[in-house]
Parts: sequence; structure tokens; C-alpha cells
Amino acid sequence: MKKQITFLVLLLLSGCVSIPPDSFVSTPQLLKQRQIESRRYDGLTEADLITASANVLQDLGYNLENSETKLGVLTASKERDAVNGGEIAAAVAVAILTGVAMPTSKDQTIRVALVVRPVLDSGGKQMIDSHFVRVTFQRLVRKTDNSVYGETLSDPQLYQDFYEKVSKSVFLEGQKL
Repeated sequence: MKKQITFLVLLLLSGCVSIPPDSFVSTPQLLKQRQIESRRYDGLTEADLITASANVLQDLGYNLENSETKLGVLTASKERDAVNGGEIAAAVAVAILTGVAMPTSKDQTIRVALVVRPVLDSGGKQMIDSHFVRVTFQRLVRKTDNSVYGETLSDPQLYQDFYEKVSKSVFLEGQKL
């Protein structure tokens, strides 16, 4: 009974904990990454942008998981091998020197989240056929000991290549080719 009362008191006190006001501050690095992940498209409907993006992702080997055009959201993923020769060589060296087996990467799931939102003018009113698109690429890597780690992919070239393909797809959709 005493443990239950202590637990309830701790639970009530934990509800009084506040989040520091600076915990959601954007750093220059976060702003730079957001710029890499985002593009603006004018003269296109939200549905056209989602369709073009879905086509590009499918061309890149992704399987579409969710698409909600009314909300402007699209998610996709693909499974890939994550075996790395350098990592295996390091694991062998560690095993020889220490006698301890080091887990290595086995496979990975690459996930994509894409959001399309309208551009607002200085008065806060939605501009017609003008949208921001933001895409993020993450990967979940499974290791030989069944542990998993995740990371957001931040290579600017990855995002640049994706948006170049979306721009081409948008052009082809517009030309009805």
C-alpha cells in the first residue's frame, strides 16, 4: 500500500514538470536542414504535386504506404541491404583482438515522409496553386544482434536529386506526356 501511495504522489508531481521555453528553439543547423528538405512550387494544385511526388517515389523503388491528398501527406518505404564491407572488417578485427563479437548492419528500411502545404501571403491568406513541399528521408538499420537504430538522412544531394525528379515529373504531368 505504501508503494502505491508513493507511486501516486510521484505521478502527480511529474504532472507539474514544465518544459523549458528554449527547448523548441530552431538552431541555424535545423533551419539549414529544413531549407534542404523544402521546395516551393507555383502554378500547381496540391493533388498534382502529390501525384508527381508519388510517381517519383515509385520510380525510385519505394512502396507507397499512406496517401492523404486532403491533408497533403504521403509516406513510403523500401527495404534494402545494409551490409558494409568496412564495418565487417572492423568487426572481424575487434573479434580477433578482443575475442568479442561485434554486431554489424544487416538490412535497413528507408522511410519517406512528404508534406504539401499551401503558401500564405502576408495577410495569412492562402495563395492559389502555390505550395511548399517538404520531404524527409529516414532509415532504420537492423543489426545482426537484432538491435535497431534510426537516423535522418541529411545528404543535400539526396534531396536535390529528389526535387529535380519531382520538377521533371510535374513538367511531364503538365504537358500530359
